[in-house]
Amino acid sequence: QASEATPDPRAAFHQRLFALLLRYKTLRGHGFHAAIAPAVWRVLTSRLGVGFEAFASPLNCYLPTFGSGFSDVDGAFGSSGSFFRLKPAQLASGSCACNPPFVHAILDAAAARVEELLAAAAAADAPLSFAFIMPGWKETRAHASLSASPFLRRAVLVAAADHGFCDGASHQRADPLRASPYDTVVFVLQTERGSRKWPADGRFEAELRAAFAASVPLSSATERQERKRKTPRREPK
Repeated sequence: QASEATPDPRAAFHQRLFALLLRYKTLRGHGFHAAIAPAVWRVLTSRLGVGFEAFASPLNCYLPTFGSGFSDVDGAFGSSGSFFRLKPAQLASGSCACNPPFVHAILDAAAARVEELLAAAAAADAPLSFAFIMPGWKETRAHASLSASPFLRRAVLVAAADHGFCDGASHQRADPLRASPYDTVVFVLQTERGSRKWPADGRFEAELRAAFAASVPLSSATERQERKRKTPRREPK
């Protein structure tokens, strides 16, 4: 039984959940930060040993350890905090997936941070790997720097029509998958020891492409989403 000294844990959970949902709903971020689909995650975890998500939220994370933008509301649900604020020692080795919000400034900053971490790990002869997922936007600094990176082991470009993503608000959607509006490129960047431990070989690429293809939403779901998008939103009186 709850008392003033021992608050009701269920009520505390609901308060934290309300704060989390309100934060993302207010920013409209719950529906715009799409996540890679479970089939893609299975390839990244089995082939590259990915154990950490650099950019996620409690609403779209796949792994139990992840970074997110709002540690004040996300921390209670397992977030390690912002990827940009994690200490280098926390990312000195291991295998990570990096799927930043598709905003130029964030993509550029994330790519620069990944390069810094890889350089530090290489100097320490540590195994470190990143699967960096972003749109095929060649005009960004992120795309240019990662394409020319000395740590690049493989780049996989997937056409927009050949894959989909999990909707960031899939907890509120009848259809969890949505079509990708852009081509997507997956850069696999690794230190020398990382490349030996988690080889991004041709078999990995074939499995990754098949997983992305399995993430294409059904035509009925796409049609339903398009009808909803075109339906005028009713304003409250």
